[in-house]
Amino acid sequence: MDLYALIMAGGEGKRFWPLSRKDKPKQFLSLVGGKSMIRQTVDRVLPIIPIEKIFIVTLERYARETLRHVPELPAENLIIEPEGKNTGPAIAVGTLRIKKLSPDALTVVLPADHAIGKEEAFREVILYAAQIADMKLHNNEYPLITLGIKPVRPETGYGYIKEGETVDKSDRYEVKRVERFTEKPDSTTARRFLEQGGYYWNSGIFIWKAFSILDAFEKLLPDWSKPLDSLLDDLITNREKTGLIRFYRQIEAGPIDKLILEKWGNTLVIPVDFSWSDIGSWQALDEFLRISDGENILRGEVVAVDSTSCLVFGDKRLVAIVGVKGLVVVETDDAILVLDKEKAQDVKKVVEMLEKEGKLRVESKK
Repeated sequence: MDLYALIMAGGEGKRFWPLSRKDKPKQFLSLVGGKSMIRQTVDRVLPIIPIEKIFIVTLERYARETLRHVPELPAENLIIEPEGKNTGPAIAVGTLRIKKLSPDALTVVLPADHAIGKEEAFREVILYAAQIADMKLHNNEYPLITLGIKPVRPETGYGYIKEGETVDKSDRYEVKRVERFTEKPDSTTARRFLEQGGYYWNSGIFIWKAFSILDAFEKLLPDWSKPLDSLLDDLITNREKTGLIRFYRQIEAGPIDKLILEKWGNTLVIPVDFSWSDIGSWQALDEFLRISDGENILRGEVVAVDSTSCLVFGDKRLVAIVGVKGLVVVETDDAILVLDKEKAQDVKKVVEMLEKEGKLRVESKK
């Protein structure tokens, strides 16, 4: 099995302000455990994929920081996007590079900033998914596979996948056809999904043969066909940078789910039940770290008096909370955030407001 990893690391993490900044977004932060999110992502797959077969797609401004966190990554395995256009273009470019090196490669696509609880179980299901991705379906096509997380609450911040018929099974896993995708439902719909069963959170983790996903791009997005062919000639040459700039000017932005997976008839899902989070907000981080409802999760020098269910990240100063419940408090050297956890998605609005007013620092004071 010729298995590669493609890690997407170009996000800015606006919902993690003030800890996350444009110069040091979420993937470079140590939010869960002692290592950065991107370092944990690489370490998670190293037991099954050697470093020379791990590729990272990021923006030029994050290239040096990426290599600082993953110094053993071969420099040529860093793929530099000229601009961020969501996951669709990033996956197309990264997969094309892998296919040029290994035409029959299998690829696992991973965000750089997710948290996973049972890492051995994760690796086990990746290897099983790779076996399925390497097998033709009854229609003589190879599948595109995503992992579906069994939901534990009516979450409105995640996309959902509705399972269809079973196409394969092992002792521990079943492979299902994807009946449909639903993007971030309202709370009533999310509750209904939970009650009905057969729905899973879309993890954003994918497994497929490199040529299978590229074939889907060319069939579903015919306008991409010539730009992809032209880019293939430029990759791994001294024309790569200019080739990438030209390619990004020619194609549309969009997530892989919308561009490809929702329209492709050969998309499968493997339901898994290990703990997982995209750590997409302070509330999501709180839920991943939380053991009991009433506990306070405290980082740094923090004093909590008569307070419950709070998440506090202190940096250089003492932080004290008294008589409060369900708050997020984040202290950095130049900003303090006090947040009702239920409003965690609105942190992005603060960032946008500060950007509009010209008050947003892209980095913390040194």
